[in-house]
Amino acid sequence: MKDIAVVYKFSALESYSPRQIKKHRELNPELSVRLESAHDDHSRALDKFRKLLQATGAGTTYFERDSLQQSLDGYRVVVSFGGDGTFINASHFIERSVLVGVNSSPENSVGHYCRFHLKSAAAIKRLGEQLTAMLEGKRPELAATQLLRMHVAVQGRAVAFPVLNDILFTEANPAATSRYTLRYRRSIHHQKSSGIWVSTPTGSTAAYASAGGRPFKQKQLRFIVRELYSDDGKRLGGGSVKPGETLGIVCSMMNGVLFADGSHHRVPVALGEHLHIRTHETALRAIY
Repeated sequence: MKDIAVVYKFSALESYSPRQIKKHRELNPELSVRLESAHDDHSRALDKFRKLLQATGAGTTYFERDSLQQSLDGYRVVVSFGGDGTFINASHFIERSVLVGVNSSPENSVGHYCRFHLKSAAAIKRLGEQLTAMLEGKRPELAATQLLRMHVAVQGRAVAFPVLNDILFTEANPAATSRYTLRYRRSIHHQKSSGIWVSTPTGSTAAYASAGGRPFKQKQLRFIVRELYSDDGKRLGGGSVKPGETLGIVCSMMNGVLFADGSHHRVPVALGEHLHIRTHETALRAIY
């Protein structure tokens, strides 16, 4: 088994063309300054991280986040280097390996899943000791935690990966009404709303909380309906999906869509198609 896989991201600035950067500077100079500052932080941190890994003597393979397509289970440790988006993306390619999150720019990047950063000599030393202990089979400062994930299927076909954070089921047009039937436990609800969020415990501090849900730690999924308009008078605004239970949704829209762990992975859901949502049998092992 190989030592370390590093999944890193390009900074937002690196994602733009020179022409787009020039336009950004002209139209929104304040944001442009922030982008350049975040880029510099990220680049400096990546250089520090490469030197740290070289010092450990570990064999290291680097993967750019958006081009990653292969399983990472051939590595003893997987390190995500960026923010939460990079951590979540890396988790999609892991079943057995341990995932460690490093926030490359804490001032500019959300790092809910990232326990480490490189902003000080002490922080660099702490990360190095953690990785060395993990590779040598010793007891590290922080032990791996089992993070619950979500299984989602459309017409019996599972989405491409176990979902770590959340899903959103909605109309493809954000201004249109979402129409669907909820099959929840022994009840049936024909609803009109702006869609449904379904969250894991670790994902519940994000969109689920912003939509009005309370963050939770129980080993279950929870859902919340966005801007519920009608529900046959029953008004089911949310609920929990415990292990062994399944939440069913039948699409009543021509252009339904399922977003899994953010906006990048979307699954079209046609009129009459069924979604089934439950806890995933394989948890993610992570330093969290």
